[in-house]
Amino acid sequence: MATRLEQFGYGTAWQQLSTDYYEGYSNSMTDYHMHDYYEISLILSGSVKILLSDRAQQGEGCRLVLLRPRTPHYIVCDPTQLYRRQNLLFSGELLADHADVLRELLPVFGKNGTVLPLSPEEAERYLQLITTIREEAEPLRQQLLLLYLLSLAKSRDPEPTAPTALPSFVSGALDYISEHYAERLVAEKLAWELHVSRTTLMTGFKKYTGATLGEYITRYRLRRAVKLLQAGESEPETAQLCGFHDTCNMIRCFKKHLGMPPRKYLAEQ
Repeated sequence: MATRLEQFGYGTAWQQLSTDYYEGYSNSMTDYHMHDYYEISLILSGSVKILLSDRAQQGEGCRLVLLRPRTPHYIVCDPTQLYRRQNLLFSGELLADHADVLRELLPVFGKNGTVLPLSPEEAERYLQLITTIREEAEPLRQQLLLLYLLSLAKSRDPEPTAPTALPSFVSGALDYISEHYAERLVAEKLAWELHVSRTTLMTGFKKYTGATLGEYITRYRLRRAVKLLQAGESEPETAQLCGFHDTCNMIRCFKKHLGMPPRKYLAEQ
């Protein structure tokens, strides 16, 4: 599955380490995706559902999510509760001088991602450590602090409760959309491809992703459209490449879901 998912960079100024903080009542992550860097996501509050390629975990409270490069994931928050999270992202090259130590710590990321429950006090310590890593200007000290964070996480017990297995038709649908979003996608055809009924697909997809199939596909296409337009692609070509088929339909989707037409949206980013 991983080979059929798109890799994502992180902004235009991505170097070897980056952090970002988000709080709000909507998802900061628009779709199931993966990228070519390590991600540590510290969930500070909110009720969230964490989808990995082989399982789903839902609940409240602080958690630490650790993902190695090319690990598919999707974090969905409950819009009725304040969601706060701090991300730390880093490339493998950052710790190239400590390859032996990193190799010993890699199990903390698990085969398909790791989710560690934290007490509020533990979460606060991790938050302070991430802040220190971000503010450290001396490369060696920054690298050692990052290794220290990973060693702390590795010393923790794994997930104490058995997560829910993610149905193969849900992960299959997410994977299929990532590969075929430029084509016409119909629920009946997708259900046939996944060997389930349309009702099973629609109900299960909403249960695990928090979005209807149509909503998710539109958001997925919009995200790719924004990337292409930012790269200088024309609106007609972008509409074709992202499955909107014509410019008018793409503009309607931008207005409905993002509140403004493409040109205005890009100008405000």
